[in-house]
Amino acid sequence: MNETLEIKKLRKTLYEEVWAEPMTAVAKKYDMSDSGLRKRCKTLNVPLPPSGYWAKVKAGKPVSERPPLPPYVEIILRNGQDNTDDAGEIPLKDKKISIELLDLEGLSIEELETMHGFDLFTPGSLETFSEWCKKLVVPGRINTYDDLISKHKLELEYRDMRDKEYPFRDDYTMIQKSNVKIKNRNNEPVLPIEVSNKLQSRSYRIIDTIIKSFRILKANFTVDQSDREDNISITLLKTKVTFEMHEGKIKRRRLTDQTEIHDLRPSYEAVFDGNLTFDLKLFGAQYGYNTQKNQERFFSYVDSEENPLEKQISTIILEVYEECCNNEILYQLDRKKESVKYAQLQKELQDEEYEKNLVKQEKIRQARKEALVKSVEEHSDNWSKHEKLLKYADDLEIQLEMIEDSETVQLIEEYIQLVRLTADKLNPLSHIIHEMKAIKK
Repeated sequence: MNETLEIKKLRKTLYEEVWAEPMTAVAKKYDMSDSGLRKRCKTLNVPLPPSGYWAKVKAGKPVSERPPLPPYVEIILRNGQDNTDDAGEIPLKDKKISIELLDLEGLSIEELETMHGFDLFTPGSLETFSEWCKKLVVPGRINTYDDLISKHKLELEYRDMRDKEYPFRDDYTMIQKSNVKIKNRNNEPVLPIEVSNKLQSRSYRIIDTIIKSFRILKANFTVDQSDREDNISITLLKTKVTFEMHEGKIKRRRLTDQTEIHDLRPSYEAVFDGNLTFDLKLFGAQYGYNTQKNQERFFSYVDSEENPLEKQISTIILEVYEECCNNEILYQLDRKKESVKYAQLQKELQDEEYEKNLVKQEKIRQARKEALVKSVEEHSDNWSKHEKLLKYADDLEIQLEMIEDSETVQLIEEYIQLVRLTADKLNPLSHIIHEMKAIKK
């Protein structure tokens, strides 16, 4: 049995036991103190009887009703900095620390409609998550970068060397050299970082901290290219997140050789201004063909002397994850609404089919009734013939008593059977009863 099923079973068992007898009695079954069991129940989000509950029960006084067992929670955060030399950068005081989210499967549409963002957290988890975020620190030095950062560094080094080796590459003009130092190839997709060499190390440390934080939150990463531009796609819960780090630019008057002949209009060039900006785009989760109305959300964090990006890491993680939680709620809400809509549609189709069948059956019934009415005279004639043949067969049997020749008697008896058989065929009652039953049905 997997861990999830084990925890579900344990929660249900504890829930039934702590509401069946006092905590001290239940604790003895597990060979632990009642305070220890109480903490365990709180961790598993199992509701406990209020203070004085069992005293009232013993005295025969009315007590509050037992609250329902809340939905099962899913652990989404554990010691996420395993296999990292910079584990201290993402503080986790307790290696068993965990953040828990509500299982939305058991909630109704009405309950989901009242939820937003961090309502997805179980009691106590939001406080734990907030404290964890507040302690996120961008280190002054990183021993081991995330693989995405390391790949970016190597790719930029290659691109710089390649562009020097092939200066006219962008113009699709390849000059063949006898001593090629580096092989020409297309760019490999990397993180979208566009900063000056001066701020490269700083931007790496900031993004490394953010990526490692997302990894702790069980995010998945994909780096690709679109229209020759680098992109990153992060899946956090059911939300797709993209980001880019870029340094601002300003126009600076271009310095030109005064001996050159040029017009009197000043020439300008764009140069980096030393201010970083971290932009994020979040895409709402989608269920089937139903896309959330607020499909895209944009967040932009600007570097400044008063509030550098290093001090905004906690805000970034909090705001992004809150939006992801909200998307999770909206996704489940859309899914349940789609399910109700589908069930309603199926019912409408069934009702429509049922109505069609009723009309069809009514047409058949009317047709049978009309056919039966049209055949009344025929039935009457057949009934008369039937009765006449039966009387004829009865008269023949009377005559048999006067015949002494056994052979003649046998032949007459066989003939009488044929008469009665013909009479039965002419009897309309069986057909009338069959048709009347069909009409009633």
